[in-house]
Amino acid sequence: MIRAVIFDMDGLLVDSEPVWDAARKWMADRAGKPWSRLDHDAVMGVSTQEWAEYMIERLELTMSREDVIDAIVGHMAEMYQRGVPYFPGAVELVDQAAASYRTGLASGSHPALIDIVTADAPMAGKFEIIVPADEVGAGKPAPDVYLEAARRLGVQPPDCVCLEDSGNGILSGVAAGMKVIAVPDPRFPPAPEKLERADLVVGSLAEVTLERIAALG
Repeated sequence: MIRAVIFDMDGLLVDSEPVWDAARKWMADRAGKPWSRLDHDAVMGVSTQEWAEYMIERLELTMSREDVIDAIVGHMAEMYQRGVPYFPGAVELVDQAAASYRTGLASGSHPALIDIVTADAPMAGKFEIIVPADEVGAGKPAPDVYLEAARRLGVQPPDCVCLEDSGNGILSGVAAGMKVIAVPDPRFPPAPEKLERADLVVGSLAEVTLERIAALG
């Protein structure tokens, strides 16, 4: 029986992936290096520390990890402060889930960005627990952030549904022993072998209903 619904944030509720990609391409251009689709896929869903380390190694940066994080996250925060770009159906689905299930957020995004989104009026007070991947061990695709979310909710992982857009996120939910609903962004689709691990694949958040969530239990 499904007792909890746990959401990812970037790329699922918030249309942030194009902006993340643009910010990283900006830094790559400054370093005189290309930033490819493979690079974008490699850092989707991972923790802040992990993507910063990836960028330093990949772009051969002389900047500190903290400086890389400050530059990229600062760019993102400016965008969020102008208005959080929610995907269609995001606010409505979170409202429905919060009214019917224990509800949490488990995100690899930077804590400062998570704070902006979860304090925004449409999302404020909707999540019982909020777990940034930076607070746990390894980022996605490791299961740590979802296991910690389930622990804080007091719900066993098999009784949780998580919603994800990225291949790393899907693998994280599967590794945690949860049911996984994949809502892939067609601009940044997960690899087929990762997408097929999800229990349910839909084309948009509007296709996720309480009935479909309950049916996974």
